[in-house]
Amino acid sequence: MAEDGFPLTVKYGKETLELRLPADATVGQLQTALEERTGLFVRKQKLMAAGKVVSGRPGTLTAAGLRPGAKLMLLAGTGGPTAGQAALEASRQSRQEALERGRQQLAERAAQKGLVAGAAGAAGAVTPTSMRQRAEAWQKTGIAALRDLQLAELPAELFGAQVAAGIRVLDAGGNALAALPPALRQLTGLQRLRLSLNRLTDEGAAWPVLAQLTQLVILAADDNQLTALPPCVSALGRLQKLSLNGNRIASLPDSIGALQQLRALALRGNRLDALPPSLGACSSLVELDLRDNQLAALPEQLGQLTHLKLLLLDNNRLKAVPPAILTGCPALATLSLHGNPLTAEQLRETEGYAAFDARRRRKYDKQVDMRVLNTGFDEGADIVEFEHWNQ
Repeated sequence: MAEDGFPLTVKYGKETLELRLPADATVGQLQTALEERTGLFVRKQKLMAAGKVVSGRPGTLTAAGLRPGAKLMLLAGTGGPTAGQAALEASRQSRQEALERGRQQLAERAAQKGLVAGAAGAAGAVTPTSMRQRAEAWQKTGIAALRDLQLAELPAELFGAQVAAGIRVLDAGGNALAALPPALRQLTGLQRLRLSLNRLTDEGAAWPVLAQLTQLVILAADDNQLTALPPCVSALGRLQKLSLNGNRIASLPDSIGALQQLRALALRGNRLDALPPSLGACSSLVELDLRDNQLAALPEQLGQLTHLKLLLLDNNRLKAVPPAILTGCPALATLSLHGNPLTAEQLRETEGYAAFDARRRRKYDKQVDMRVLNTGFDEGADIVEFEHWNQ
């Protein structure tokens, strides 16, 4: 006796997906199931069977000409990544290329000044003498500039008794740091820490050590290899800006709500599929960037963010915006939702949209020619829900 259901095999790139749907399943249900399995939005799917396009067809699988056991091929309708994903990758590549050019220029200047012995074999290296000279400057200014020096570890001179306590700013971006030392906790007056474009993992980031830097106001660790934000981040009670773009972070801790001074949170290009309701307790938040993640829903507690002005949600999986966000965020004037299943028409029908629309119009009415809408003055969502393919 045959098993109940409607079995299908779908080829997607190098993957072969086995699915079993209800006997009366529709094409829409099949595409939704494929979105959940592959992350490819329904509107971006081009689903082929026996040389014909079946994606977007109304009715059941049987009505679309499919039979149990059918084999299909799934293609990305854009022929590649989404526009947002492509832009993000291009931005990363551009930063990496600029970093390499900067390193080469630094190596050439250092070689000309005699600071690097054998520049051809040690491009970008910093001698002990030059590092001691740098330490003298750090002691005078409180600013430790270590950007783009190809450092595999932070120099010992940074933690000297005469230097450490006076450091207010540490910029160690664009290096090859895989781990932060325990000695970092000696920088008790540190207010700004930049660690972007390194090789930091969750373990190497030494979060328990970072959590002891309680004077931090800005922490940037974009483009590393982080997969999680630990609960101990709540100890950074003075933090105003946290930037972790371009990592692999899949979740946020409930304790993030303890960051009462946080004004800007940037998490673009990670792997978030949900947000903790406690994020709504970050009462000072003004800017929230969550573009290019995998969010399927938003917690209604975000409606508690009364100071929120900017909310960027492009290229996620959102099908709705909780009315509480539109009604409970009186300062919200920029809401961007491009690249989501949510359409502009659906957004307009959401409770609270009229009040939000009035705010954004007040913001842009002096900037926008009413015949041409700029990117800041559009609906913040895609105009059409599905792309149609020629058969």
